[in-house]
Amino acid sequence: MNGSEQTDDRGRLTAEHGALRRTVSVAGIVAAVVLSAACSSAADVVQSPRVSGDVRASQSPDADFLSEDGRMSVSQVRQMGVIIETPAAVIYTDPTGGGHAYAGHPAPDIVLVSHEHRENYDIETLGDLVGPDTLLVVPPLVLDSLPERLRESAVPLANGERSESAGITIEAIPAYGLGGEAERWHPRGNGNGYVLTIGDRRVYVAGSTEAIPEMLALDDIYLALLPLYPPYALGPEEAVRAVSTVRPQYTYIYQYNSEGTRDDFVKAMDGAPTEMAIVAPQISS
Repeated sequence: MNGSEQTDDRGRLTAEHGALRRTVSVAGIVAAVVLSAACSSAADVVQSPRVSGDVRASQSPDADFLSEDGRMSVSQVRQMGVIIETPAAVIYTDPTGGGHAYAGHPAPDIVLVSHEHRENYDIETLGDLVGPDTLLVVPPLVLDSLPERLRESAVPLANGERSESAGITIEAIPAYGLGGEAERWHPRGNGNGYVLTIGDRRVYVAGSTEAIPEMLALDDIYLALLPLYPPYALGPEEAVRAVSTVRPQYTYIYQYNSEGTRDDFVKAMDGAPTEMAIVAPQISS
């Protein structure tokens, strides 16, 4: 452990000063959180325990970041279901699995639904989590199937539209497939990704998508949450191209179809000409 790292009271490694090592060795990786590059500044924090070499791994897929606006943390609950805690608001993405899956976490101020598929849009879970003061952001296709109580909390955003809540700007970004099974299951216009502007940070929640032109045109992204789910969403090489083009400071893999797919992406990123951190957690459900 070097002078810039310490372990917190939960046993997680905290990088608090200077940069994390820039090189990554993926030999013997056992799946968890992988950081492949430097923190953007001494003010940033990425937390994770340490394993051998320069691969950092954790069975707890949590990552914390600091900025001038305060701490931003990401907790993975299920595939595509993450909780982003910020000083301004608590944001849930595609919550499924019932409200009990989110027990122990703060209630959401904003809930983002990417598209209409059952593994992303779960009316029962939304009913458990969405309160009278919760903003529910959905594509128009999802709005049509919401029960009345949830519809009262919902704001529909079509691709290219935006809204604001708690000082956070929410912009709907297209999310779709470019051909084959990806296009069949995720046609253009049905689903959303989202760009959240939170203080001085822009967070991209991709939804179910391939490396579409609208994604590749994004800039100034601090944290990108990406799916790895070929043939229905990004494959490893396509994800490397997306990350190398968009160049977010941090990339968090929040969905994958197998550990092999995830690890192939991590290995491919090891040879990519980037200086960005990759968080590739173990997702159990």
